[in-house]
Amino acid sequence: MAKRRRRISLDMTPLIDCVFLLLVFFLVTSVFKQDKSVLKLLLPETSSEVKQEVSEGFFIELSETEIAINGELATVEILKNKSAAVQNKKAPVALKIDKKTPYEKVAEVLDVLQMEKIYNIQFVNELKKE
Repeated sequence: MAKRRRRISLDMTPLIDCVFLLLVFFLVTSVFKQDKSVLKLLLPETSSEVKQEVSEGFFIELSETEIAINGELATVEILKNKSAAVQNKKAPVALKIDKKTPYEKVAEVLDVLQMEKIYNIQFVNELKKE
């Protein structure tokens, strides 16, 4: 009578568990490279004097922390009221933005102007330093 050979088999479940735990451990403890790239905008410069007077519209200056309308400090709510009160929606609105102004703030101002159907927006650039 021939001897029956038993097949040797390994239970893979504990091995898979160990590999999975190692994978989770390395994923949790590793430091992922953070994308710190910032959109660089090269704003144009001009050599002529910039006029801050806008005939029928108004002049908006944005800095890192403030909004100014025609030289007076304002909030987004004041900007909404001022832009809603404009009779001539085709009047130009001059927008001067500081380089350090976050884009979210610029987008918020542009959204307010767009909601009031003011589309004639002029971006004012800086004077060229000679």
